[in-house]
Amino acid sequence: MNSAAKVRFVINHLNCAFQASLENSDSQSVDEHMIKFKGKSSMKQYIKSKPIKWGFKMWFRCCSKTGYVYQFDIYLGRKTATQEYNLGKSVVLQLCEKLNGSYCQVFFDNFFTSPRLIKQLFENGIYAMGTARVNRKNMPRRLKVSEVATIF
Repeated sequence: MNSAAKVRFVINHLNCAFQASLENSDSQSVDEHMIKFKGKSSMKQYIKSKPIKWGFKMWFRCCSKTGYVYQFDIYLGRKTATQEYNLGKSVVLQLCEKLNGSYCQVFFDNFFTSPRLIKQLFENGIYAMGTARVNRKNMPRRLKVSEVATIF
């Protein structure tokens, strides 16, 4: 049994309630958020670059204009002992699944952005834009730092 199994039904209920209460906007964002927690839990994460270094890492899909939360999930940590690949892509695809075919705009930061994600979202009927790391795998070599903002 994973650590979030006891609260999974609450997360699912809240996600359904959030989505039923308000229609999806045409402009949304996906991002992470840390909820401060100092106790003991296997779900607790440490991210040294964040203002809140210890806590629960959450993924959110929100209206980019109002901040209204449409969907969220909790990060439980790596599924294997090896490095996790495509985590950002899988998070965005999971959170945006209900947007398929809506042709709304979804924005995210460089943790999530990759050419393959942008392409897959477009194929799913979702427009996407994000800042990018030029050294990310599968990024076009001709891309320079000054061109990043104009590509996506």
